[in-house]
Amino acid sequence: MLLSNAEILRYIAQSDIKIEPFIAENVGPDSIDIRLGKKMLVAKRTGNIVDPHKEINMEFDEYNLENEPFAIKPGDFALGTTLEKIGLSNKITGQLEGRSSIGRLGIIIHMTAGLVHAGWAHREPSTLTLELSSVNPNPVYLYKGMKIAQISFMRLGEPTEMGYDDFSGSKYSRQEGPLPSRLHYEHK
Repeated sequence: MLLSNAEILRYIAQSDIKIEPFIAENVGPDSIDIRLGKKMLVAKRTGNIVDPHKEINMEFDEYNLENEPFAIKPGDFALGTTLEKIGLSNKITGQLEGRSSIGRLGIIIHMTAGLVHAGWAHREPSTLTLELSSVNPNPVYLYKGMKIAQISFMRLGEPTEMGYDDFSGSKYSRQEGPLPSRLHYEHK
């Protein structure tokens, strides 16, 4: 079951959920609003075939949203980052979703990777990478600090023996900004 706002606050107080910085007003009935960070990687249209069995050869332009917004265009694919750093104990998992108000602008905040595994960045909270795209036929501005997503939490029936950061195949721990795919590491 999803945790209620009272349970979320209790788990934050117990350090089973870490949100840095934590803003109490961003807590809803059963989730916390998460804001867009300042760094984005926008995929270039190169025409190259992306082979997940080889080192990913995607090219990106880097954008800094610190002083001005980024206009995401129809069909763009960008990797963004959360402003908040998240850490979860081995008994809590998270689910990242878009906000309704953002979805109504045609912005998708994750393709398939909405699950934040138990044990994610618990010792050292980390940003989450957002897989942004637009199905709006018009460009849409994205601003640093805008509430872009929400994260809800679930308590596992019993804690996992090994959290995400402890698995040898963990590829995205301790990220400070958006990270491109590291799928090719699975095929070495």
